[in-house]
Amino acid sequence: MGILDELKQQASSLRAAEADEAARLAEQEAYYRQVLRPAMLKVLSYLDELVKHINYVQPERPVSYPLAPDRETSVALEQGQYKLLIDSSDSPRQIDIRVSAKLTQPALYVIGDLASIRHYTEYLDSYGLAYHRQDALNNAHKIDKATFTLEGPLQHAVRVQADAGQHCIEILLRNFGRPGVQRHRFQPDKLNDALLDRLGRVLLHDIDSLPVPNKVSEKTRQQLRQALAAKKQQEAEPPSEEFEREAAKVRDRLRQSWAKKMQDAKAFYRKKHSHDEQN
Repeated sequence: MGILDELKQQASSLRAAEADEAARLAEQEAYYRQVLRPAMLKVLSYLDELVKHINYVQPERPVSYPLAPDRETSVALEQGQYKLLIDSSDSPRQIDIRVSAKLTQPALYVIGDLASIRHYTEYLDSYGLAYHRQDALNNAHKIDKATFTLEGPLQHAVRVQADAGQHCIEILLRNFGRPGVQRHRFQPDKLNDALLDRLGRVLLHDIDSLPVPNKVSEKTRQQLRQALAAKKQQEAEPPSEEFEREAAKVRDRLRQSWAKKMQDAKAFYRKKHSHDEQN
């Protein structure tokens, strides 16, 4: 094949790949327009009205997070104004809500061993919380203790984004309930009033979890209990006669196989020994 034929073949492959990519993007855009866009507009309408009312009413919600080194003692925080950010009011693909929480009073902690210092540093970093750390060195010029001064603020954020590639809407929560980012994916038809209400309650720190808890009926609970009891009984019962017969067959086959291997090995060594004597 000549160089021109090779280039023509490569160009044909590139054009085919570009056509496939264009078709894929067109399918995603069509899905966004038909399915995701209406759902995102519903979310935007709800969150826009929610943020306006929160900022106007300013409901008192005591906020505290376990930011102390023991990860249990809470530190009081005071939230500021909520901010709503969007990429488009007509065809939103990403909706952000951001709010920062300041410390109501200074928080200072002294930690006296290196492992605890490292763990606390990683813990604060997981929240993205600003702090000042001052190390004290011993006579060997190694860290003896560290003083942490929490500065803040603690940033909270919610992001709702359309994912046309996965045919879903993704909701990301940052520093709500636990450090870091929680990621949830929902089918567009699942973004109903109940889920949006839970999202609003998460924003106000009334609840920590976004997915609506699954309600299991008493009938289903009873069926699960019966299935579990039957499984435990089956495990406790002695092996059946049929099982014992099958196991005996397997043992017999293993013994026969092992006996044959031993006979072959003995025959090989006798032949080798006879050959060595003749030489």
